Amino acid sequence: MDAAEFFRTVVKPNYDQFVQNPTDLRLLWNAIVSMNTVAEFLALHRLGYPPLYRENLNAEAKKLRDLSALTNLKHLAETLKHVRKTSYRPRQVIGTTSKPPSITATSTSFEPDNPSTWEIDGHDPVKVVHDAFAMIKAFPELQ
Repeated sequence: MDAAEFFRTVVKPNYDQFVQNPTDLRLLWNAIVSMNTVAEFLALHRLGYPPLYRENLNAEAKKLRDLSALTNLKHLAETLKHVRKTSYRPRQVIGTTSKPPSITATSTSFEPDNPSTWEIDGHDPVKVVHDAFAMIKAFPELQ
C-alpha cells in the first residue's frame, strides 16, 4: 500500500467516522494514530520505498512533521499509544542517585464519555485532529 492508498483506505475513513461521531473516544483515537502514520508513508514515498534503517525513516518523517506542523499530532499519538509520556531514566553513574521519573503528558485522565476531559499536555485532541487532517489532505502525493 502506498501513501495515497493508505490515506484513502485508512486515514480518511477514520477521520470521516470521527467527524460523524465526535464524542466517540475510540474514533478519535483511531483518527489520531492513523493520521500520525502518514508522515512515515510520505517519507517512504518521497524516498522511493528503499530499504533503510529506522533512524533514517524517523529523520525523514520528522522533516515532514516539522514542515507541516504535525508535531502536535505525533505528541498526542505517542501519548495515547503509550498511555503517558515520561522522562527516560538517565544512565546510572556510580555513586549518584537518579531523579524520580516525571510525567510529561498522560491520557489516563480521559473519561470516555466526557469529551471535556480529553486534553493532553494543554492540547485539545479534537482540534489537533481537524487541523492535522486539513494539513495532511493538502499533500499533493495524497491526491
